[in-house]
Amino acid sequence: MPTTDHDRWMSVCLSAAEEAARTGDFPNGACVVAGQHMLAVSGSEAASGSDPTAHAEVSALRNAGRSGRLSPGATLFTTLEPCAMCLHSAVVAGVREIVFACKRSDVGDAAYISNLDATAMTEHLLQPLVLTHHGDPKGRIAKLIKTFLNQDWH
Repeated sequence: MPTTDHDRWMSVCLSAAEEAARTGDFPNGACVVAGQHMLAVSGSEAASGSDPTAHAEVSALRNAGRSGRLSPGATLFTTLEPCAMCLHSAVVAGVREIVFACKRSDVGDAAYISNLDATAMTEHLLQPLVLTHHGDPKGRIAKLIKTFLNQDWH
C-alpha cells in the first residue's frame, strides 16, 4: 500500500483519536482497511463504555467483524503502537499488517512499556504479521496523547 494511502487512513485514525479525547477517553484511533475500502473505524472506548478491552484497535476489529466484511489480509491502522492485547486480537482476526504512527516510548506511555515491545512480540506469533511504523510527521498524534497523559487526574 503506498505511503499516500497510509497518510489517508492515518488521518481517519487521528479524527477518531480526537473524538475519543473529546469524550474523555484515551486519544487513540484505529481503522480496518481491506484494499481501498475502510471496513470500520473507532476511537478508544475503554473509559466511556466501561469496557477495559475497548481499545481503539479492538473496537475497530469488532466493528469490522460485525459488519461481515472482515477477511484475512486486512490492514489495521492505528495512531499508537499496539499493546499485547490489540496485537494478538489483530492476529486472531487475520490482519496481515498493522500500520502505526507513534511508538509508545515516543509519547511517554509508561503504563504500557515493557521489556517486550510490539516488534519483538511479532517474532513469537504463529502467523506472519507485518508491523509498519508510519511515523507522526506533524507531531499531532504525539501532542494529543502527551496532553492527555499529562492531565491532572486528581
